Amino acid sequence: MGLFKRTKNTNKPLLRQILDLVPRWMLTRCCEKHNGDKCCSRYKTYDQFVALTFGQLNKCFTLTDISAGIGVSQTFISDLGLSQSPARSTMSDGNKKRS
Repeated sequence: MGLFKRTKNTNKPLLRQILDLVPRWMLTRCCEKHNGDKCCSRYKTYDQFVALTFGQLNKCFTLTDISAGIGVSQTFISDLGLSQSPARSTMSDGNKKRS
């Protein structure tokens, strides 16, 4: 039960701490097994996972809300492990192409 060990305060955003509970290797392995990134060359499954988790936790109703919320600052984007804030149209295409 090492999941809930008490650790030092690392000053990470709460969303980053929640994302750290899901190992990135596990998401990558599932994506490779089910060809999750087959039709999406730039918008990876991990980026979609981060964006949709952000949307759920912040009660966003539209993709525009998610895109604007993540793109508040470059520091926040890099803390989440993204290279840039996903555009609304890119998220829409990724949601259509992935089952």
